[in-house]
Amino acid sequence: MCALVAQWLEQRTHNPLVTGSTPVKGKISYLHQNTHMSDSNQRRSEILGMPFGTACNKLRRMVMFNLLQRHEENVCFKCGKMILKFEDLTLEHKETWQDVGSHLFWDLTNIAFSHRQCNLPKGIVRREIVDGMLWCSHCKQYKSISFFHRERKQRTGYALLCKDCSNSKRREVRAEGNCNNCGAVRGTRAFRRSHNICMKCHNELTHARIIKRRQANPFGQ
Repeated sequence: MCALVAQWLEQRTHNPLVTGSTPVKGKISYLHQNTHMSDSNQRRSEILGMPFGTACNKLRRMVMFNLLQRHEENVCFKCGKMILKFEDLTLEHKETWQDVGSHLFWDLTNIAFSHRQCNLPKGIVRREIVDGMLWCSHCKQYKSISFFHRERKQRTGYALLCKDCSNSKRREVRAEGNCNNCGAVRGTRAFRRSHNICMKCHNELTHARIIKRRQANPFGQ
C-alpha cells in the first residue's frame, strides 16, 4: 500500500496538469500584466507632469464645471455666489447622510455644488493663496503673502503664522537654562532668547548644517 502511494505521489509530481504549473504560469502572467500597467501609468504621469489618477480627477472636475457653466448652475449652495474656477468646485450633500442611511448618499436631489472654502466644517479655514492673500492661523485674518515667512513643509509654501504673530509668540518664550551644547552658563556670554544655547554654538551648528546641505546637493538642485 505504501509503495502504491509513493508511486502515485511520484507520478503526480511530474504531471504538469496536476502540480498546478498552469496556475503558476497564470500567476506570473498576472504579475507581468500588473507590472506593464504600472509602467504604462508611470509613462502617462511623466507626459502629464502629474500622477495619472490626479490628472483623471482634474479632467472630470473640469468637464463637470464646464457643464455647470453652460447651464448657469455654477452657483455655490452655501453662499449663493458664482463659482468662477473649476479648482474651487466641490460636490457636497445638502443633508448629512451618515445618521440617516446610504440611500441619502445616492439621492441626487441631495447633491449640491459649493466653493471649496464654503464646503468646510464651521470654524475651519482652508489655507489657500487667493489674490496674493493668505490666512493667518493665529490672528485669524487674511494678509498679503509678503507678511509670511517661507516654509517648504507647508502645502502653500508659507508659514502658518504671519511674521507679526510669529515674532510676538517668539518673544513670549524666554529660555532660562544654560547652553545644552557646550554647558556655558547663561549670562557669561550671549545666548539665544528663546533657546538654551549660546550664540557661539548656535552659529557653529548653523554653519555645519549649511555645509552638510551643500555637500549633499552641490549643484543646488
